[in-house]
Amino acid sequence: MRLLFEELAKKPLLSEDRIWNYKDWIGNANKARKTLTEEGKAPDKKSNQYDKAEELITFYVFAPLCLREDKARIVQEMLRLADIKIDVGRIKRLSFEKQFPPPKGYLKWLAGHVAEHPVRYLRKQAIDHIKRGKTLETNTHVDFAVETGNLLILIEMKFMSDISVQTTFNPYRNQLARLVDVGIQVAMEKGKRLIVLLCSPSAFFVTKSRLYFYKIKEYADYKEIYKDIGWRSQEDIEKYLLSVSWIPIEELTRIIYSNFEHSDKKEALDFFAERNIVS
Repeated sequence: MRLLFEELAKKPLLSEDRIWNYKDWIGNANKARKTLTEEGKAPDKKSNQYDKAEELITFYVFAPLCLREDKARIVQEMLRLADIKIDVGRIKRLSFEKQFPPPKGYLKWLAGHVAEHPVRYLRKQAIDHIKRGKTLETNTHVDFAVETGNLLILIEMKFMSDISVQTTFNPYRNQLARLVDVGIQVAMEKGKRLIVLLCSPSAFFVTKSRLYFYKIKEYADYKEIYKDIGWRSQEDIEKYLLSVSWIPIEELTRIIYSNFEHSDKKEALDFFAERNIVS
């Protein structure tokens, strides 16, 4: 095994640290599989990371999109999977692992609510952070982002994991609400509409075995979103948020790889098949 689409594995698309992680996971997996074959020993957790790393899955899913000439058409088809009917226009930017700072208004709101946290030492730690001028929430990492002339599309990729249900100082801030919140902030600043997509294997969504199934269903109603990011006005949510939706990773991969020619394509499709990501 080797790192595929390595021509994309460079700044500004990926950091050197992330490239190193990819190659480390692949190297560990190669050694572990050789050991399993020759000695019959099961690989440890570190060696298994290659088999389930969502960062690597994200890279292999969207690498062909970065290389294609018809990017806008593919993104349009991607939105159709979520039954979102809007013209995407011209693609301006594609980004892996994009970071967005927390909204200043939210940080101010959070500082006023830290006393309500149920965990004593976290209340004290939050107060200490405020006194020292330290932020109460770190940047939000978005797995893949698409920016067009009129849209900001944030994509969260899930393989085996679920969305997180809290941040350090806010026990009620789930990961999907956080994506919506920071996305609205950027959309407001850039004069765009926001779309948040969660992408995962169909089986986990169909069987309703993950929290994100229920949150995706809830967030079809703007009032439910407002409950989870109540510091922000419902008016702004309705004005800037177009949709929070789920799309199946199998169908997304099929669309992006359709009529795509590359020397790494077969190995990439084998990678997906090994993880049962097949349409």
